[in-house]
Amino acid sequence: MRKPAITTACIFLWAALVIAFFISWEILKKPPVVKGDLVSIENYVVHRLKNAQADKKLGSAALVLVQNGRIITEQGFGVAHFETNTPVNTEETLYLLSSLSKAVTAWGIMKLVQEKKIGLDEPVLPFLTRWQFPGSENYRQRVTVRHLLNHTAGFEDNYGHGGFLPGEELQTIEESLTFPKDVNMGQPHAALIVREPGTVMSYSSAGYAVLQLLIEEISGQAFNDYMQEKVFLPLKMTKSCYSLDSILAQGRKHHLASNYDLNLKTYPHRRYTNMAGVSLRSTAHDLAQLLRAYYNTNAVLTKESIKEFGTPQPGTSLTWGLGHTLYGENNSGGYVFGHGGGAFPASGAEMRVNPATGNGIVLLASGTQGLITEISDVWTYWETGNKSFDIRNVVNNWLTHAIIAIIFGALVIVSLRNRKMVNP
Repeated sequence: MRKPAITTACIFLWAALVIAFFISWEILKKPPVVKGDLVSIENYVVHRLKNAQADKKLGSAALVLVQNGRIITEQGFGVAHFETNTPVNTEETLYLLSSLSKAVTAWGIMKLVQEKKIGLDEPVLPFLTRWQFPGSENYRQRVTVRHLLNHTAGFEDNYGHGGFLPGEELQTIEESLTFPKDVNMGQPHAALIVREPGTVMSYSSAGYAVLQLLIEEISGQAFNDYMQEKVFLPLKMTKSCYSLDSILAQGRKHHLASNYDLNLKTYPHRRYTNMAGVSLRSTAHDLAQLLRAYYNTNAVLTKESIKEFGTPQPGTSLTWGLGHTLYGENNSGGYVFGHGGGAFPASGAEMRVNPATGNGIVLLASGTQGLITEISDVWTYWETGNKSFDIRNVVNNWLTHAIIAIIFGALVIVSLRNRKMVNP
């Protein structure tokens, strides 16, 4: 009994050493770019995307690089729309931004705060009439705009929104908060506040559904209409829209980037009730206009309001600002920040900006997973010299190698142990 146990322990120890090696390698290796060298980062990104396209690991992608608040590179890759075989146009091709939608929604909320129509630390319950946190009576009166923006309102979602197929009935925002029908992971349940607001961060799309409702209640406008008027038009984001129905009604169906999976098979576009959290469709050029506004004077928010986006929030362990992910210090007393997003079957979006330099990257794609986040991490290193670690990169880059090494080592261990038992 003891000898098989020793063999098993040796195999587990070997597996742990292999995993530790690849994690350490990912942490210690330097990305193949020269910090601050614009040609270096542009060549790297273009090379990665073109290789992915050639290897049929990318359906399409759109890239914009911004330097000192100015757009310096715009490029498209792959086939934007499979039916028409059209190339990507960074000013017209619309990608689903998924959770990156949240960062853009934060602009709409901060506009209300800036206009003093609600305070960041003011409870939202008195402003809500159509839905009021049912079942959350112990905590609902304490939820503020800040809590909803930085995911510390106390929700426990554990699910994602998959959206509704063409022909399926779209839920209202109140119905979705009560019991979402488009859950694509986890178990559907009511949006309940289960802990003291402001104490623990738990990523929550439900919180952004409440922000969507809040914008409609305060402004008296439909959410998409408000965002068009108060954010998109002033920033010259003329193609961006939270409503798929509106895009189709405008005759822009063929501007929608085909919804590829990892095998480059296409799927129908979906509609979403939770517009604020997951449904924005935008072009790379439009997002670059937004990115520039974090650095340049703009017609929507003041510098003081924008600074809040990159300010670490209580309870988030220095990982979140208001509506934005913090990707590390920028060596100027602040942070590189932005947001990412991904959706079924294999679309993704990344936007990152250093507000101290006005440098940033926008990367939108369909038919790939993990690639654009990895590229954006390299951009962050190129911008700051600080390397970020993401366990997903270990899985994407080294999982196959690790499995082979573990299996090979296990076979060697079993062979040596058997030989020892035969020849003690």
